[in-house]
Amino acid sequence: MRAKSLMAAGAAIGLVIVAGAIAFYVVAVKAPADLARNTADGIRRFFNFTPQVRVNQIIVIEQNTPILEVATVSREMLIDHTWQQSWLGSTKTIQIQGVFVAKAGFDLREPFRIDIQKYPLRVVSWLPAAKLLSLEMKEYKLVKDEDGWWNKVTPQDREDAVRQLRAEAIARAERSGLLEESRTSVEARIREIVERNGSSVSFRSPPGQPLSEQPAPRRQ
Repeated sequence: MRAKSLMAAGAAIGLVIVAGAIAFYVVAVKAPADLARNTADGIRRFFNFTPQVRVNQIIVIEQNTPILEVATVSREMLIDHTWQQSWLGSTKTIQIQGVFVAKAGFDLREPFRIDIQKYPLRVVSWLPAAKLLSLEMKEYKLVKDEDGWWNKVTPQDREDAVRQLRAEAIARAERSGLLEESRTSVEARIREIVERNGSSVSFRSPPGQPLSEQPAPRRQ
């Protein structure tokens, strides 16, 4: 009887050890690996690129960016601009309107990384600053092109007016909250992906980088 009791106790201890090893494997290895893979796959399906993914600072998925930029928000804007210049009491006037499409998003040449932390299991997403990626003028209308008495409108004046119209469109886009909306939309999508996989996420920016930047967008 005593031998049977010892065997039963040994078997029970063995089962506990095996169960503990399995639990450790699931918590420390499988769950983080699954979360890393599922998060990367979700981002790839939605944004068409794969971020770098680390588990406890070890790279488990390399970044793959077939595109250089990802635009997440697009907004159409009507801009009206009046240009005037006076000389010896004679004023010439140009009034123009333009319809612009501004796109904001992320430059994928900058750090865009996912960290998986094991204890507790959660995701930290490192996002670069949102940027104004492009500003395209779709339509253009000359509302007024008026000479002064002896101060005539020149082709150079018209070019200057168009440049000022574009500059005003850039300033309007930067003030419109477009960059903040772009970052918010990306955070919402990543949060949805992570929570679908049973975890939580926090967002950070690389050291020294603001949440959004306003460089001159590409000319189109």
